[in-house]
Amino acid sequence: MTNPGGAARPPIAADPDSLLETFQIYRKQITVTAIVVAVVVGGTFLWKANKARRETQAEKAFFDAMTLTSRGDQSAADALAKAAQRYDGTAGGIQSAMLYAQSKFDAGKFADGQKLLDGVSSPGAFASGIEALKAAGYESEQKYDQAAAHYLKAVEKASLSGQKDYLKGEAARALTNAGKRADAVKLWKELAERPGSPMASEAKIRLGELTATTGKP
Repeated sequence: MTNPGGAARPPIAADPDSLLETFQIYRKQITVTAIVVAVVVGGTFLWKANKARRETQAEKAFFDAMTLTSRGDQSAADALAKAAQRYDGTAGGIQSAMLYAQSKFDAGKFADGQKLLDGVSSPGAFASGIEALKAAGYESEQKYDQAAAHYLKAVEKASLSGQKDYLKGEAARALTNAGKRADAVKLWKELAERPGSPMASEAKIRLGELTATTGKP
């Protein structure tokens, strides 16, 4: 899957946000309490087991669809669609939706691709990647304002500082293409002033290019 800005496809990872609700037990008598606690503990165990099983099934469905995609099999799109729908909220289901959306973008069906990404109910650890993929879709349509907005959303949802800086650079490029050079300069300046950033060197180059064109910092 072509990831926006050249980043690699995000790895399979479990959703870090627990979906388990807190159970509050109101006690009336000791025997009732014991029964309720036993049911809750047993139910929690089964819930976790079912969740783990579903994640495993989703991962397999995603990799099976990936295999079909790499072979150019015509059934690949259907396999991705089914995995995305059936396993929504799991790592495999989310990545299936992302790959399917990318295929829509590649086919020029941008609205369909965006709709697929909007339909992911619980992005979890993939939230930043989904926003970046949306941005890439808008870039392909030359809708640079919208692309920049989604890159900045991806920055907010990213967890690693290097990833944030990379996405901020993508936002700056989109802003430049949108004709908003002052906003782009602001982002490049932030990156240039971070010596430890992997984008610092490029930021200085881009700043030089933009300020030479505009005649002001």
